[in-house]
Amino acid sequence: MASNTAAAPDEQVPTNGNNAPLATTNKPHQSTVSQVNDAQFYRIANPGPLGLISFALTTFVLGLYQCGAGLPGSNPFGDVGPDQAVFGLAVFFGGTAQFIAGIMEFRVGNTFGTTVHCSYGAFWLAFAMFLVPDLAIKGAYRGDEHAFSFALGIFLIMWCFLTIVFFIAALRTNITILTVLGLLALAFFFLSIAQFISTTHTTSAVRVNRAGGVFAILCALAAFYAGSAGIMTKDTTWVTFPLGEFV
Repeated sequence: MASNTAAAPDEQVPTNGNNAPLATTNKPHQSTVSQVNDAQFYRIANPGPLGLISFALTTFVLGLYQCGAGLPGSNPFGDVGPDQAVFGLAVFFGGTAQFIAGIMEFRVGNTFGTTVHCSYGAFWLAFAMFLVPDLAIKGAYRGDEHAFSFALGIFLIMWCFLTIVFFIAALRTNITILTVLGLLALAFFFLSIAQFISTTHTTSAVRVNRAGGVFAILCALAAFYAGSAGIMTKDTTWVTFPLGEFV
């Protein structure tokens, strides 16, 4: 393939013994991760991997908790946990970092990426508010467990509906992103159903909630893969992760 870059009039092109130009590269090899050769202040990086990986890690941890990992009787509805331990991730990584990625997607003109990353970043920040004792959100229901769990169910089912909208909007993207959104919609669905029935059918609610946790974990793994594909650049590695783009 011919190069589109021509030498400047005063620039001396390196030649071999036969006066034929030597092969040159337009971009030097990036031998470090934390430093960039010939850094350009106005060059915009790809914000997608940050949004996907921050979402993936936070979702994976919460999914494990919702499966009852490490909890007495593996019961996420018991008196111990499970959500408090995810508070830091939900605020700083899944929330703040992903919201920043959404703002950066706005800068590069990606309407879909802006909406998705800012929305799920806001979801994690909103979810974290339930875990702040001083806000006393649960206390506002004055001990009515049914009313509180039903409110959580409404909160989660609306995110399921929004995720379905995102799934439809992403039909021409790639298989990996559709897998992430499809599994996420199922996770929201089962987690919301578990909340709706948590006070009336406790045993069934635990099982349904675990199913939601499993779908959350699978969604997180797919998001990890999608985010990792974005950082597998030619500057730093020979490995590539195919996303299954539609032709």
